[in-house]
Amino acid sequence: MNEVTQPVRARGMMLSAVATVAALAALLALAPFASAASDPLASGTTTITLSKSMIKKLKKSGTKVIKVSPGTVKGRKVTLPVSGGSLDPTNGQGAVEHSGGIKFKHGKKSAVVKLLVLETTTSSLKAKVAGKSMKLASASGVSSARNGFGANVTVGTLKLTSKAAKQLNKKLGFTGKNKKKAPFKGGKGLGSALSETQPKTVTVLPTNNATLVTSLPTDIKLQKVLVGIETVAPTTETAPLPPTFAFPISGGTIAPDASSGIVQTTGGLKLHQVFKPGEVETTMTLSAIYVDMGAKTATVEVTVESIGISPKLNLGSLGRSSIADISLTGATIKSDPSARTVSVENASASLQAVTAETLNSVFVEPFEAITSTSAEHFVAGDPLGTFSFTAQTQ
Repeated sequence: MNEVTQPVRARGMMLSAVATVAALAALLALAPFASAASDPLASGTTTITLSKSMIKKLKKSGTKVIKVSPGTVKGRKVTLPVSGGSLDPTNGQGAVEHSGGIKFKHGKKSAVVKLLVLETTTSSLKAKVAGKSMKLASASGVSSARNGFGANVTVGTLKLTSKAAKQLNKKLGFTGKNKKKAPFKGGKGLGSALSETQPKTVTVLPTNNATLVTSLPTDIKLQKVLVGIETVAPTTETAPLPPTFAFPISGGTIAPDASSGIVQTTGGLKLHQVFKPGEVETTMTLSAIYVDMGAKTATVEVTVESIGISPKLNLGSLGRSSIADISLTGATIKSDPSARTVSVENASASLQAVTAETLNSVFVEPFEAITSTSAEHFVAGDPLGTFSFTAQTQ
């Protein structure tokens, strides 16, 4: 089949393809193939193992280490939940944010360390130390390893900064005569750390296609009003029956469970209605399909060009518009952390009300006016098709 499909079949394919494509795209993710990118963090833990020398100094000074919930303290280990930040899982570069913290208590005095952020890009551990934001420690011996969709970051040594040591000692009352008993000293080892992280969404590599199988009922509606379909390169038609289209994935992001993320594809489809070639015809181009898996909608860049029918139809570029609702009910979703792939099979897409109205005003009503023949109108909920894809993440 050539790139320009016959009007009857084309129409149905186009709409179905568009919605499905959008849906497909939606589940894939946003990222350049040649370079890695940071992914927003959703969960994980960081365990700081206090050095033996630090524990010895704390005990000698009579200073206790107490948890700040939801953090925990057990022996030398302080464990903090990962609450946010972003990290490039391929090299461990980024910032890991935490909830909870540590309270140092000396007699009736205490000093809380919270809002800890491990910045591997600056090799530092920052925090709010007894009410003041500062660099808590420098980090050395930083390395990372993949952990499914996420990454583990290891810090060999954390060395307390002079500013943090001074703030802690002051708040705990180690001043004046007690200064010699102060447990904290700048440049001395605080301990080591291990962060185990998982992302909210992960960057998708543009290595696969989103495949759309169009809906027969919508295809027939298009046929009846003489709308043909054209693929916009690099989109291709991979099978004539049922009409199937492949849209190259160009980027985006996707959650490991496909619950969120915005996916992009390249190419697109054209709905082409011809009454008299070169004199009376209308084309609607739907390109750069994005799908928002969180909102469960598909959007496209829309352009409408018309000659010989009505100047009102020659609208030109309409910008990005939402065209379809995406449903995962009945779809199969598979996540493989070891291969770092997310697969979606047979997700359905249906027309939104504004899309149906637009198709009617651009194609159906002109057809009825020119041919003096009534035609079936598009309505919200008309099926566009089903899509499937496997997203390879970084």
